[in-house]
Amino acid sequence: AFLLKLLEEMENGYGKRILPNSYTLSAVLIGIDDGLDALKLLETFVEKYGADAITAQVYNVVLACFSGEKYNSNGWHHAISLLQRMKRQGPQPNEQSFSYVLQSCAGSGQVKVALSLLDEVRQSSLETTPKLYLPLLKVAAKDGHSDLVWSLINTMKGDSIHITTMHLNLYLQSLAKAGLHIKALGVLRGMIQQSDPMQLPDLISFNTVLSACANSNDYEAAHALFDQMKGEIFENIRPDVVSFNTLISCAPPQTGLDLIHEMRLTRRNREGVVVPTSVTFVNSIKQCREYVKKETDPDIRNDIFEIALSVLSLARNERISLNTFVYSAAIWIAEAVGDSSVALQLLQELNRDAQERSDDDQFRSAYGACYDGVISALSKDGLYREALALYHYEMQPLKLPSTRNTYKSVVYALDNANDEEVKNSQSKKAALLEGVLSRMVKRDRSVEVGGPLFEALIKLHGEKGSFKAAKMAFDSIIGPCDEPCLSAILRVCSSTTPTHWKEAVLLTHSSDVVWGARGPGMIPTRALSYAVIACAKSDQWKEALNLIDLYGIDLKYRRAAVNSDSKQRGLVSINAINSVIRACSRDARPDVAVQILNDMHTKYNISPNETTYRLAIIACNQAEHRERRQRRNTAVASNPLEFQWWECSLSLLRRMREDEIRPSVQAYSSTVSSLEAAGQWQRAIGVLQSMREDGEIPNLYCLNAAISACEKGGAWVEALELYESIRSQKSSIRTNFITVNSLLIALEKASQVELAESIYQEAVRDKIISPWVRRYDNDGTLRRMMDLHKFSAPMAKIAVRGYLESLLTMKKKAIRGDTIFIVGKGKGSEGKPVLLPTILNLLREELGVDAKVDDNNVGRIRVTGASIDNFIETRRWKE
Repeated sequence: AFLLKLLEEMENGYGKRILPNSYTLSAVLIGIDDGLDALKLLETFVEKYGADAITAQVYNVVLACFSGEKYNSNGWHHAISLLQRMKRQGPQPNEQSFSYVLQSCAGSGQVKVALSLLDEVRQSSLETTPKLYLPLLKVAAKDGHSDLVWSLINTMKGDSIHITTMHLNLYLQSLAKAGLHIKALGVLRGMIQQSDPMQLPDLISFNTVLSACANSNDYEAAHALFDQMKGEIFENIRPDVVSFNTLISCAPPQTGLDLIHEMRLTRRNREGVVVPTSVTFVNSIKQCREYVKKETDPDIRNDIFEIALSVLSLARNERISLNTFVYSAAIWIAEAVGDSSVALQLLQELNRDAQERSDDDQFRSAYGACYDGVISALSKDGLYREALALYHYEMQPLKLPSTRNTYKSVVYALDNANDEEVKNSQSKKAALLEGVLSRMVKRDRSVEVGGPLFEALIKLHGEKGSFKAAKMAFDSIIGPCDEPCLSAILRVCSSTTPTHWKEAVLLTHSSDVVWGARGPGMIPTRALSYAVIACAKSDQWKEALNLIDLYGIDLKYRRAAVNSDSKQRGLVSINAINSVIRACSRDARPDVAVQILNDMHTKYNISPNETTYRLAIIACNQAEHRERRQRRNTAVASNPLEFQWWECSLSLLRRMREDEIRPSVQAYSSTVSSLEAAGQWQRAIGVLQSMREDGEIPNLYCLNAAISACEKGGAWVEALELYESIRSQKSSIRTNFITVNSLLIALEKASQVELAESIYQEAVRDKIISPWVRRYDNDGTLRRMMDLHKFSAPMAKIAVRGYLESLLTMKKKAIRGDTIFIVGKGKGSEGKPVLLPTILNLLREELGVDAKVDDNNVGRIRVTGASIDNFIETRRWKE
């Protein structure tokens, strides 16, 4: 404002109008800090004084505003626009104009644009000077683009620009940033051998290469270079405090301590005194911590810790200001060795000595790091009360910034609490974390800072089965969520009962921009998998597939995966895909289940595992059994030319073996079961044989299914062989009710009555079958009852016939009371009741026993004692 007032006085204030020249206008613009304001004022000057009065010098002042740090991200747009305007309307840009624009583009990271401008200058009539190259060299060196720096240096040589030590130092800096310390040593060696005095290395050259060696953790190379600096090669080059600090940052703990002593001894010299600084002690203590973290021997770890404490003691003796960075380094090595008492003592010492509190962000960050270290140390010792007290009663009142480490340590303090009641109680841990959450400032409620606490709180509520509380914790997050928090809430959706699949879908759709995703609009693998599982558990397999199609398929990624031989991880987990297949099976959609399996590699970039195949086989097995029941109810025979689900299950089993996936016993059993439903007994026995060849022992379910398949196929001999093989095995497998039942049906079909009766009696003796029960009749009288309602018709007939015929061998004695045969009401039968008419017909027609359906229970057949006595007398008389 003052400059503009002076400009106005020049024109109107002294009775004679004095028009400003380009120097005057430049001086006014130099006094303006903001580039956009300078640009507006430039427009005013052009309008007021005419374009001819505005020289390149005036434009350059505005361009200089956009090359500063304030406009590092977007100033280059304005600079390029202004440069183009100068080219079109004049004045023509000069070398200084291009220099400012190059600096603006390079500072904004627009290296390609800057290189294009540089080529434009080189092809023009303007003189190329080092000033044009310097911005690009600095940016490339800072980012570690060593090839680009070297290419620019060679271009400078082509433009007859003399290369100096400054340019070569920038190349060394780029090599150090890129971690190429060996190459940096070679370049430095070449500089030492240079005859050109303008390219000889200086102290910056040596320190840059020393830093490269230290960053690459090559202490031997760094130490050799340090000794070379102490030699007599160059009179003006001796290790300074930067050199010592750099070497200490990669030296072993004891060596670092020795270097500090060496620095202190330089006070005896008249020249070359190197005084340790706070950075010296910080680097030494930090290096001690790195060695502690890698060391497993407790004694060696304690020795290193003692060295660190000695370094801290030297820092006190040096009478330097022990700032928060020194204390932070000391506290964190105490945390590394698990000595929370020393860490706490150091924090108390810091609080006592730090008389003045600075509002500087760097100080507050370091001060907060000290508290983070102590809280972490306390959490490792299980001292959760002390850790929470530091957070609530010191960090919060001091308004120190909490970090991700703060909340991570608080969570671990509760998980590792020395109080077992707290450690094992989700409710108490959740309550304590809720207390921490209530004191978190707005900044901390982002996942970047408070993510570990939000994740832990969501998981704790989920383990308690409280979806509502977990959702409230998730909703407390300010801003986008990250992968762990999104995965945690979606896991709660999938694990609580009932599953919250609608919420999972909504959360997935509304959280499609998260930290940790592979790209925009994509959900991280773990989070997407939990959402898919939540839908699948609720049998919403269509919603699950929709989620996968929306967020789990990246066409570009999939194309790369298909064209590559390397195995790459898909965008959704195999467990999620398997849960969808399981849901399809429950929903009687084996066709979708098999289709998903077939598409897994090409569509989802996932190879199926044993579980995938097993679930698909189970789906086919269930489909085959459903179709068998439908055919039985409708009395429609199957068409051998039509698709059969047993063929699909057998094909999947074959594919498993071709893919070198070893089928589980359940996969074999489900395949045999599907063959049983279709009556494919030869194939069932073949699968059993393949199973044994693979070293698998068939379980009872598998063997029972094979026997049932033989029964349906009329192969009673093979069924009997399987039965005998089970009985002869020395393993834990024993025949059960289903085994005997299936075999008796096969023998009854083959009219092998005596053999069937023998096997039945054998099963009764082995207590596999127990037909008799003690039950009270409707009038409260204890009755003789034979429970047949779970028996097949052949087994029930053998049981009844065997009972009545056994009475013939008993001594002549009147049968007291009625005998009840429980046959059930036919609810378990497919179609009409089976047992009731079968047993009635057996008793009345074959055995001649007067039997009738119980008047009070239609699921029972009652035979009076008199009827049985009459049967016995009649049969004995005939014999």
